[in-house]
Amino acid sequence: MPRKRLSIALVVAAGVFAVLAIETLENWSGRRETETPLLLGTNLWLGYEPLFLARGLGHFDENSVRLVECASSSQVIRQFRDNTIQAAALTIDEVLLLRERGLDLRVVLVMDISQGGDAILARPEMQDLADLRGRKVGVENAALGAFVLMRALQKVDLSVQDVTMVSVEADEHERAFLSQQIDAVVTFDPIRSRLLAAGAIQLFDSTEMPNEIVDVLVIRADALERHQSHLITVLRGWFKALEYLEQNPDEALRRVSHRIKLTTEQIKQSQRGLHAPNLQENLLLLGGQPSPLEENASRLSTVMVDNALLGKGVVLSDCISAEPLMEVSAR
Repeated sequence: MPRKRLSIALVVAAGVFAVLAIETLENWSGRRETETPLLLGTNLWLGYEPLFLARGLGHFDENSVRLVECASSSQVIRQFRDNTIQAAALTIDEVLLLRERGLDLRVVLVMDISQGGDAILARPEMQDLADLRGRKVGVENAALGAFVLMRALQKVDLSVQDVTMVSVEADEHERAFLSQQIDAVVTFDPIRSRLLAAGAIQLFDSTEMPNEIVDVLVIRADALERHQSHLITVLRGWFKALEYLEQNPDEALRRVSHRIKLTTEQIKQSQRGLHAPNLQENLLLLGGQPSPLEENASRLSTVMVDNALLGKGVVLSDCISAEPLMEVSAR
């Protein structure tokens, strides 16, 4: 065989061997990972701030995890549904809606449980929920706002048909309220704190619907294998940020204050309306058959169906995955 042809043959053989070796390693590891960063979508909400704190503390960078900030949860949902982002911070009712539409996803973390952080604010002349009858109420074009409004109105024997719901994206809540385009708004911090400072009256908050508003981290099922190490990086960074908040509260609050434009005192007040489960609490919430989170979602699904927020009952038994948290716990 001529030397040139022999050299070409050796190069080809080496290439084939390299490909086979890579495939063998991938099969042995049980997953194929990508070098591209995990795109994780959020909207502005105090409960999601540990993600940005983790990034600021250097627990991950844009080569592994890229935080995509959206103006509203509606935008987060659209980008997640369209596969523009692979992971998202969502409320559990939003997860139920996505599952009803057939999206294959995995819930891998309970980020926070609202204990007063979500609220209905109104003009000063409105002193009671019954005063909402016939009024314009701003609600983000997603399930959560309508759900909170519906649960509040039930307390005074009203329904959503007794008010005029106005679709207002979260980044427009403050402007729409202050310009009197709406009489009341279903909102959350940091908007809630700013409107209260501007003279709004709080008529209702999520302390009156305990454990019903839960924020979770979800990832598309088809992205879980490709981004497994990146997801573990996010989870480890999240819990390190929670530890930092507990051990260095002044510096942590200074960082958060600078980012979301609230005073540290406003943030402290808002934090009382949130509970961020630690790693062990998360393992309990996501573990078991059924898990406590699945049971909570099942009850929520029933309420949403009864009030026409879901077309049919949805279960999350095949969507809740504690495995990534177990890997974090094992390290």
